[in-house]
Order: sequence, then C-alpha cells, then structure tokens
Amino acid sequence: MNTRNRTPSEYICYGLYLYFSGLSLRRTSERLSCFIKRNHVSIWNWIQEYHPIKISSKRKRISEFIV
Repeated sequence: MNTRNRTPSEYICYGLYLYFSGLSLRRTSERLSCFIKRNHVSIWNWIQEYHPIKISSKRKRISEFIV
C-alpha cells in the first residue's frame, strides 16, 4: 500500500513566502531543495490551492446617474 507524501505546512508557507517575495518558481524550488525536494510545478499547485482571498470580491453597482 502506497501513502501520499504530503508536504508539511511550514514548507508550503516558506515556499509561498519566497515566491511572493519575487523569486521565480524554479528559483523557489531550488531554495527549498535544502529542506525538501519539490519541483516548480508543486509550488505552482500550492499557489493555485492557497491563493490569497480577494478583499473586495463584491462588485458595486451604480444605482443612479446624476447629470
């Protein structure tokens, strides 16, 4: 029976921090390689899964115009 190799949340947070600090996906995976071996696609998947929540997600509609 095979088990999934889940990445600990500390490494995910650090990888996201490195990426949003300005490193590319490949550079971020290189920096994480001293702790855990993950490729750039894994980091991209983390970004897709843990994307920042939009602060103002509701659009405001204009109810009337004044001319």
